[in-house]
Amino acid sequence: MVINSQFKKLDAQDIVEFIRLGGLAYPFMNIHTPEDLQKQADRFIKMQNEDPDANIYGAYRDDKLIGGMQLQDFTMNFDGVQIKAGGVGFVAVDLLHKKERIAKDIISYFIDHYRQRKVVIAMLYPFRPDFYKQMGFGFGTKMNQYKVKPVTLPRVEHKENIQYLTEQDKAEVIDCYNRFAEKTHGMIKRTNIEIANIFAPGKTTVIYKQGDKIEGYLSFFFKKVGELNPLKNDIVIKELIYHNLEAFKQLLNFLHTQFDQINRIVINTQVENFHYLLSDPRDDSDNEFAPIYHQSNLQGVGLMYRIIDTVEFFTQLAEHSFNNENIKLKLNIVDSFVDENNKPVIVEFKNGKPLVVGGINYDAEVSMDISDFSAMAMGCVEFRALMNLGLAKISDKSYAETVNNLFRTKDKPICTTIF
Repeated sequence: MVINSQFKKLDAQDIVEFIRLGGLAYPFMNIHTPEDLQKQADRFIKMQNEDPDANIYGAYRDDKLIGGMQLQDFTMNFDGVQIKAGGVGFVAVDLLHKKERIAKDIISYFIDHYRQRKVVIAMLYPFRPDFYKQMGFGFGTKMNQYKVKPVTLPRVEHKENIQYLTEQDKAEVIDCYNRFAEKTHGMIKRTNIEIANIFAPGKTTVIYKQGDKIEGYLSFFFKKVGELNPLKNDIVIKELIYHNLEAFKQLLNFLHTQFDQINRIVINTQVENFHYLLSDPRDDSDNEFAPIYHQSNLQGVGLMYRIIDTVEFFTQLAEHSFNNENIKLKLNIVDSFVDENNKPVIVEFKNGKPLVVGGINYDAEVSMDISDFSAMAMGCVEFRALMNLGLAKISDKSYAETVNNLFRTKDKPICTTIF
């Protein structure tokens, strides 16, 4: 990769300048006064000095700060294996230097930073999915947003295990999340930033507790429906974590019993079958289409994944079984953004366990773009679907089902971490 900018980890003085240009790039930050600027900068300076997993880097040309990003070190559950991943957020470019390929340099540095550290999975939330797809990032699991009436959620006769989260429960609620992450494909171990925000202003958390152990929790905030009726509110769910069906039922019952004051429950979920839970899955749009299908939810693409080192990816997963399949597979992955990753790889799977091998012999050859391979490797999309869309080819179709099963995960990846 050719990188035309220079990068360095920012000190306190440069963080203030970075937040200034970031405030112009992202007006939602509402930086209007020197006090606004310093308040936001102090938050990032504290992060830079105290959180070893979050690092802010600046992009320079001719010794002038013209952009930057926040890099985040993660531990991710990859289908039962704890693996390192890297995230990038707050990608900002000085408005005076737009369209000078600075964003490309930022993403190139991000990828190179983690490749050098033998991290194999890169992640980001795209401001423009098409921009990042061109850089080899594949679409993750879609997010579904439901806006349902509280009474449409299941009700049970009791909720005696539900209580408010207190400071004394902090360690237990972190443990509850991490135990869930350890058994859920795609989940990320709780970050220091998230831990610091457990008791963020405006957010309420109720927990399901059995004895001294938290087995589920629900974090939410209230949102006014309109200015004309201040007593009419929605509940917006920030996070819903649970370890057993009873915890799930009682947390949903808590939401159900708010029907006398709450207009709608807004739930963002990557669970595809969530609508089966609802007695009435319709949202508040009253839309019908094609011709009599009732709109139940919004759906969108968000988190994107990228395999930044294919050989190292299979090396780190040498003891992981890709569904016990046996095949010697040539992967002809096109990666026009990372030259070092733009080469054929032959992987021999024995009882599902991969080994990168040399030679010229193989059972079948698969060809596709790195963006689609990344999505497939993460379990977001099946090989068969990519073939049907003309996005993947195989030299011998008799092996198509084997390859499809090879990269199928039990569930699509779920991630609740925002960065």
